[in-house]
Amino acid sequence: MQKLNYLSLTVQGIYVMITGLQLIFIPATLLGMFGFEAPAEIWIKVLGILVLALVIPYYSINTSGNKEVVMSTVWFRLFVSAGFLFLVVSGQVKSSLLLLQGLM
Repeated sequence: MQKLNYLSLTVQGIYVMITGLQLIFIPATLLGMFGFEAPAEIWIKVLGILVLALVIPYYSINTSGNKEVVMSTVWFRLFVSAGFLFLVVSGQVKSSLLLLQGLM
């Protein structure tokens, strides 16, 4: 069986890794680019660790070449985008949150 390398998952994995590292080490810089204030609590760094952990399945999925699992990542990303859109439309967060939807 030929294993396929999915460019979109490779790019997504790199983006997620960079974003996770930024949330851990320089959250004020990352969130400031989108018009958000960095929280003083530790939770943003906890989120960074969780985001960074997403790199592991992205890498595994990308190297396995399983088309069905690759498609599940598309649905996952669409769900996150819809959730962010709901938060913006309902007035709970700034519209700049939509710029972060590539995070997942």
